[in-house]
Amino acid sequence: MSTRTFFNFDRLVSQKGSGAHVVAGVIVLVVGLAVASAVGSVELAYAVTAIGIAVIISAFLMIIKQYERAVILRLGRFHKQVGPGVQTRIPFVDNVLVIDIREKVREFTAERMLTKDNVPVTIDAILRYRIIEDRARDAILNVENFNDMIQQVSQTTLRNNIGASQFQDILSKREDVNKHIKEVIAEESRSWGIEVRGVEIRQVAIPKELEDAMSMQAQAEREKNARVTYGESEVLVAKQFEEAARVYTDNPVAYALRQSNMLYESIKVQGNTIVMVPSESLNSIGFGNLALTEAYLENVKNAAAKSAEKGRGEEKKS
Repeated sequence: MSTRTFFNFDRLVSQKGSGAHVVAGVIVLVVGLAVASAVGSVELAYAVTAIGIAVIISAFLMIIKQYERAVILRLGRFHKQVGPGVQTRIPFVDNVLVIDIREKVREFTAERMLTKDNVPVTIDAILRYRIIEDRARDAILNVENFNDMIQQVSQTTLRNNIGASQFQDILSKREDVNKHIKEVIAEESRSWGIEVRGVEIRQVAIPKELEDAMSMQAQAEREKNARVTYGESEVLVAKQFEEAARVYTDNPVAYALRQSNMLYESIKVQGNTIVMVPSESLNSIGFGNLALTEAYLENVKNAAAKSAEKGRGEEKKS
């Protein structure tokens, strides 16, 4: 059996009519019978005859694997397509082409292509496809090398799609781009008996200078958003102060209590540090008298000290 194998991406096996098996069987018969006749051995003659006939019969048989399909050309013309199992052929007459129908994955790249908004990009993608079982003859007879052809179509389609798309769309709408490329490739390869299962863009690369510029732009955008958020918070705080001012204007007692609380909080935080309190603030809360003010401040200081001691005691217990 003479076999030719073509290597590109896949294996396409061309099996001639297995005339070599017939020739080998005839040689075994002639030589074996001659030797058996020379030595006068009947048993040897029977054994050689059986071997020679088995070799000749094997030339009429072939085994097709489960993941393969075979196309038989009889005298150069398409005869039939056969599936897996033991199949028959006619030596010197049939030419058998066997093709793998398992799903395949191919990589293809578009290098330094310009998008619609003139951004140079390099895109790596993968293509998943398989030979349709019932149309294996189309993949063999309608195209010289379907693997090489589908890769060329994939690269061309990817380049055309990049040139017609905005750079931002390629990044944000990748699923739509994948779907469009898949549809175009599937339409082109339909007559080849190929089913396109999927197209996926794996990586989008841009020049380092453009990458740095985009990083700076993104950082500036984040800073702008932070400043806007800070300004909005300032507006909300100012509105709250405005509401508090209206409450204190209508209720002097509440205003005095608020000032007293602020004074207490300041002394509690500062500890033994002398805190300067404007006399206007003391007058507004009724502490214009010096003696009364000193008594109040002393009481506040003692309260703060007791609170601190209590806190330290709890910490020691824990």
